[in-house]
Amino acid sequence: MFPLLSAYLYQKKKITIPGIGLFELHPVHASTGFDTVDAPGWEIRFTENRNATSSENPDVLYESLAAKEGIRKIEALEQFEEFARNILVRLNDQETVLWEEVGSLEKPDFRIAFTPQAITLSPFTGITAQKVIREHANLQLRVGEKETSAEAIREEQQKELAEKNRSRKITWIVLAAVVAIAAAFLLRNGCSTQSSGNRQKVSIQKTPSTYQQK
Repeated sequence: MFPLLSAYLYQKKKITIPGIGLFELHPVHASTGFDTVDAPGWEIRFTENRNATSSENPDVLYESLAAKEGIRKIEALEQFEEFARNILVRLNDQETVLWEEVGSLEKPDFRIAFTPQAITLSPFTGITAQKVIREHANLQLRVGEKETSAEAIREEQQKELAEKNRSRKITWIVLAAVVAIAAAFLLRNGCSTQSSGNRQKVSIQKTPSTYQQK
């Protein structure tokens, strides 16, 4: 009967075994590690309840069991309860009860212990996390109080760089023009390296005598 109960548990996400307790499937979200991403899935949790009864399950469980076994629903209910009593007897005898695709049940002391299967139930598999670099990705960013994008920031930076290059070119052009004008002016006015110094001799003029020698 375990395979039928497992199929029902996976479909309805919970089932109560009389005298034992409640088994539930709980979602497990995807988690990221240093270099892996674990897929989302389900984990099985058990809540012991010795007062649990078969009435806590909906009639669809017994209707499904009856359809699978080809018997009436009342007979399916009786078989289910007998199945639960047999599990309790085995647990009281210190026997480990293996529930295929669900887990194992033990009773080492006065409480029932449940160990779920090691692998978290999931239709997906984990993957290795890899850094993805998109050269042309346009991401929304916030600069100060203004929201912009990575593409807009790149365009603005390229515009500023082009403006700086343009200003630098204009400066060199102006300097070159000034030098050219100055050189033309000096050549037009006969400026040469030979006239750059004062080569005239200065004569010493003697002052007339203001007295006579006796």
